[in-house]
Amino acid sequence: MGGYNGQFAFWSLVIAALFTSFYSWRLIHLTFHGKPRASQEVMSHAHESPNVVLWPLYVLGAGAVLSGVLFYNQFFADVNVIDAFFKGSLVVDHQFIESAHAVPVWAKWSATVAMLLGFVLAWYMYIRKPELPAQMASDFNGLYKFLLNKWYFDELYDMIFVRPAQAIGRFIWKFFDDWLIDQTIVEGLGNRVKDVTGWVVRLQSGYLYHYAFAMLIGVAALLTWAIASGGLFG
Repeated sequence: MGGYNGQFAFWSLVIAALFTSFYSWRLIHLTFHGKPRASQEVMSHAHESPNVVLWPLYVLGAGAVLSGVLFYNQFFADVNVIDAFFKGSLVVDHQFIESAHAVPVWAKWSATVAMLLGFVLAWYMYIRKPELPAQMASDFNGLYKFLLNKWYFDELYDMIFVRPAQAIGRFIWKFFDDWLIDQTIVEGLGNRVKDVTGWVVRLQSGYLYHYAFAMLIGVAALLTWAIASGGLFG
């Protein structure tokens, strides 16, 4: 059956079918069988859906159960019929189809057996002995929490990806956006311009004697430079 890889894939699918059957029948048992978990007031309002809802479900259920029987020839029996049905819209591997007919009988019935095992296990745990799931959760508390928390996949994802991404985003926000761009470049340059204009405004007092005093200082500075450089009397 395809070597080790094929064996692994096959048994993985059989186990997946078993688990699917178990939780599907568990859902049915908890919803429709056993003791009601809702209050009497809630149960008094429970009723069957009208036919406008049920008939589409009947059609879908019949298709799900019988489609493999009705379309067996078009999809699996004969490669020539399959080619004629799809008319080249799909590539049909003739060797694969022929090999599928040679699969052992036990392999063909494995999915059905997995479904029956899942049904019996769900019935035993939730109808025959409804206290068993709670007891198993208590006895295998570590495994129960591990499975209940979905292998802690969300926590690992949060630790490996979410938190580092948040830290990087927070650093970029605080350092580059807030401090560098806003406070330093945009607001910083604006504040420096305000500071310079504030000093310039202070110099422009509007009093004539202030301007005369500034001119005297300028003339004195000019004369001092001229004398020091030897240009005035040279």
